[in-house]
Amino acid sequence: MEVVEEGKVKIFLERFRKYKGPGKREPGFYNPTLEIDRDINVLFCQYIANKGAKYFLDGLASTGIRGIRIAKEVGGDIEVDINDINPKAYELIKKNMRENNVNANALNENLCILLHKKRYDYIDIDPYGSPIPFIPCIFKGIRRKAYASITATDTATLCGVYKKACIRKYHAIPLRLQAVKEIGMRILLGYIAKQSASYDFAFKPMLSFSYSHFFRIYGYFEKGARKANENIAKIGWIYWDNGWKVSKLDELPTINYAGPLWIGELHDVELVKKLKEYLEERNFKRKKELEKYIDLFLEETELPPMYYESSYVAKDLKVKQPKLDKIIEKLKEEGFEAGRNHFDFNSFKTDAPYEEIKRVFV
Repeated sequence: MEVVEEGKVKIFLERFRKYKGPGKREPGFYNPTLEIDRDINVLFCQYIANKGAKYFLDGLASTGIRGIRIAKEVGGDIEVDINDINPKAYELIKKNMRENNVNANALNENLCILLHKKRYDYIDIDPYGSPIPFIPCIFKGIRRKAYASITATDTATLCGVYKKACIRKYHAIPLRLQAVKEIGMRILLGYIAKQSASYDFAFKPMLSFSYSHFFRIYGYFEKGARKANENIAKIGWIYWDNGWKVSKLDELPTINYAGPLWIGELHDVELVKKLKEYLEERNFKRKKELEKYIDLFLEETELPPMYYESSYVAKDLKVKQPKLDKIIEKLKEEGFEAGRNHFDFNSFKTDAPYEEIKRVFV
């Protein structure tokens, strides 16, 4: 049996392969690439525990590492349930709980049935592939004010590689022009917001994280039809017409458009600042990498939707691609907002019209 160390825990695995991307998920599945997100998960759970969240669920736990790390590293007066429907995974979860001496509950249930029986302040949904089958179940198992994190690894669908699949599953049209990761993320956010509204819950993204082959969303949900109605104002369209443009749901563009999707903010400023603060107290193995991402999240909160790929603009103008720092510096000198983003390290966000962006490149 293999042993891996992460955070403050040691996890035993029946069979260990270094998964780098999507693939067949087996009992005891462990992907070391996603350690950085599990670090974020610990910090997020610390944040909401400090705000009063008590009942936590790792709903599709596999090895149990997410739930065990919450129980071990968050602290405070919290209760953690760690669930997996697979009997082999369930036995492995119990072993890992014993080995790490954590006070948590191991469960061996169908997630959606479990969420009809018990309510939580925080639910973690980390499936293989699309989270669509599990999203409606969330609203049966959360309290009137609660949090959830949702993973999607079907990013090829969300980013428009499989356009018909995206339309069929997420009820949205993707666009493969540039900035496909942000479009895919916003399609996922829009789907969650629409599902939330159908159950009379308002949805607020607190952190929207794109990394490797997955999207990960941390969100806040609040019961109330009026607030859910207000959420609909943040569903609309993104389109390309000599630059990125945003329109409301009832203003359908005619060319190069994607949606319906989320046109609101991707991150909560207060949360991101707290993540930065909490990270200083931690000794994660990938702390420096995580610091970089948190700084980019913070930068994104001040910038408009959608990013421009430097290579796309240079190709459009048939010019040599300038250094990213120079692009951002020149745009700021012209009085525009501009900065980096975490989706693509060779791209930038700005409120400048496309004609102004072109001048910077030439």
